[in-house]
Amino acid sequence: MRSVNRPWRPPAFAFWAAALLVLLPPLAVLAYGLSERWDQGLLPQGATLHWLAGLAADERVTTAAWNSVWVSGAAAVLALLLGGAASLAAHLAAPRLKALLDALALLPYAIPPVVVAIGALDLFVGRWGDVLDLRAVYVGLLAALLFPLVHQTLSAALQQLDAQPLIDASRTLGASDGLLLRRVLLPLLLPAFAAAGLLAWTTAAMEFAIANLLLAGSLELLQPLVNGLRGANGHLAAALIVVSLVIVTGLGLVIQMLTSWRTPARS
Repeated sequence: MRSVNRPWRPPAFAFWAAALLVLLPPLAVLAYGLSERWDQGLLPQGATLHWLAGLAADERVTTAAWNSVWVSGAAAVLALLLGGAASLAAHLAAPRLKALLDALALLPYAIPPVVVAIGALDLFVGRWGDVLDLRAVYVGLLAALLFPLVHQTLSAALQQLDAQPLIDASRTLGASDGLLLRRVLLPLLLPAFAAAGLLAWTTAAMEFAIANLLLAGSLELLQPLVNGLRGANGHLAAALIVVSLVIVTGLGLVIQMLTSWRTPARS
């Protein structure tokens, strides 16, 4: 009799164990935000939508949400403009600049946000605090931290597009780089720009360390508000986290749809 080869089970077990560890905290937050109380046993008691409905009526929550939307949106637009211009310039005019941009894109990952926040406090608050608006400083810092997301997204889109033959062909035919940019590259890169903008906006809205240290007391955003609500009303904080996770998940699906766009199929 031939022995039946059974699949090796440890990798599958390790995957499901890791998935359980990752999903357990969000599920616990979801249960806490949809329950009346959770202090008398291992399981929550009483399902309710009261905390979710109370978010819209809480003026502090709506104000913080609006502040997060416009601040993160301004940072995303600034990062999109600077990162998009740098990436396109590197591919059109200075190919050697791409290696420098790739190196600079690693810096935000190497420097912890707490270090950036403390340095910004010392420089922009301690020395130039009388002449600079902290909101503008925060938007500028976020734009710098969001640059890698924009640059890497657009670089991947240009590589997927195989833009170099298009650039060479347009120059051979006598077209200027400006014409190539307006009539060819920008229309083809619109989904990538939209995906990079949504990704940058979502990441900026979820930032906590710099917002908590730099803007504490001057402008309240969602993430510091959630941290403050944990001690006052944990159910309301959990409901706010649930709503944030739903919105981020929806935006993630939109980003996935945009980044899965294929140029050859469209052509």
